[in-house]
Amino acid sequence: MELVFVCPVAHTPFKTDAYRIVENHGIRTDAAGQKHLDAKVCVDMACPHCGDRHIYSADALSCPFGND
Repeated sequence: MELVFVCPVAHTPFKTDAYRIVENHGIRTDAAGQKHLDAKVCVDMACPHCGDRHIYSADALSCPFGND
């Protein structure tokens, strides 16, 4: 499944399915009762905009199934 990432250097979005979940600490519930995936997502390719490899907090990504 492709996810949308935003290059932190160029501030430009790109899509890829070349990623993996790292530092997965499972689901956390905050004080308001909202559940969040406590993990990072590592893009396994060079960014098409800046050439770097990026790692994102799972919370920073858009839901691929609809609205955030």
